[in-house]
Amino acid sequence: MKVVANIDFGGDCREAFTEYARILGGMIRAMFSHRDMPGVADDVPEDHKDRILHAWIDIGDQALMGQDMQQFSGRKGMSVTVAAGTLEEARRIFDELAKGGAAGIPFGPQPWSKGFGMVTDRFGVTWVIDTASES
Repeated sequence: MKVVANIDFGGDCREAFTEYARILGGMIRAMFSHRDMPGVADDVPEDHKDRILHAWIDIGDQALMGQDMQQFSGRKGMSVTVAAGTLEEARRIFDELAKGGAAGIPFGPQPWSKGFGMVTDRFGVTWVIDTASES
């Protein structure tokens, strides 16, 4: 069994998932817009046809899914956690996600971790970056 986080976007899912695949070393398995789905796009306004209906990134043995919502109300009460293998990897991921975003908790040592931080990226997604394996 695999539990997969599914992130809602307001029109920038393609850009966000392309960045996440690069930053996290993932492989985009699927990226389908409404326009890519004959029949499905018939009832979608023209200015939303290139929005993503389904995106999937494989990251090691984990995954993320996402889509652009037709009626996007913003994200509430969710974050994505990355438990990096090394302090250096965690720092790199945090710094990349922070570009154009905002750090909620600056990356640094905590009693439970050599490196921990929380950042909201430029797409509005909150990420928790940790070095659980190096506690």
